[in-house]
Amino acid sequence: MNFKLPKCKKGVSPIIATLLLIVIAVAAAVVTYSFVMGFIGTSTNPSGQQGQLTYDAYTFDSSTDNLTVYIRNTGSKALTLSACYIGGQLVSQYYNATTPENPVTNPNQLSFGVGSVEPVIVIASQGIASGTGYEVRFVCTDGTILTFTAVAS
Repeated sequence: MNFKLPKCKKGVSPIIATLLLIVIAVAAAVVTYSFVMGFIGTSTNPSGQQGQLTYDAYTFDSSTDNLTVYIRNTGSKALTLSACYIGGQLVSQYYNATTPENPVTNPNQLSFGVGSVEPVIVIASQGIASGTGYEVRFVCTDGTILTFTAVAS
């Protein structure tokens, strides 16, 4: 059997064919990009554990320049403190209030277990004015940050 195409019918114009190919290529690129980004997003944190800190309460005594903060680890992994700032200035001395005889000179020694609440005493390195609010920032080794404003009394 020999079939012949009728000569009076026309195919898709070259311009329309080119536009269709471009649309198909862009759609394929978007699908590939979303798949790769989804894969990368899940593979960068394989354990699914995240750090998260909150504070339950604080007292900020301007006469002694001491800030006592009750910090709670609400995340799914243990955290280790790496730095503390008050008013944008790095604080060199802070410690767990349950062991005040051992000030932390190496900040990597202060840890927060999962679900634990730790009382932390921070000794401000600058003079603290009563009634003034100071930004307090705790930074952990994994990048977890707790920031809040404390008003000195």
